Amino acid sequence: MTRSTTLPLLPAAFAALLLAGPADAGERHRTVQAASPQPVAEVLRAGSGTVSGSVATVGVNWMIVQDDSARTDVRMRGALPQGIAQGAPITVTGRAHKGGLLASEIILADGSLHRPSRDHDDD
Repeated sequence: MTRSTTLPLLPAAFAALLLAGPADAGERHRTVQAASPQPVAEVLRAGSGTVSGSVATVGVNWMIVQDDSARTDVRMRGALPQGIAQGAPITVTGRAHKGGLLASEIILADGSLHRPSRDHDDD
């Protein structure tokens, strides 16, 4: 009788696998976030992730973030949040884009989380 009890489970398991496929495919278009910050050089090699470092230079919609491994240009769609200052600690999640990182999230030293506006499309 074990055959008859496991056989009905196979179609359900197969259906669950098929339904998981499209959901997973949609997730690939979103930014991959590391469980914890990684060195800048590693995130650039991997193509995406989270870095923690200090702000070396700040512009309107870009900054340079550095840690012990490297420094990288970080851009954000729209203007950077207020409160970013040279020398301040910062955490950035994003993906590699044109030799730097395109930020999807920025966490300032005070713990505030900032995400870019969706009004701009620089891709």
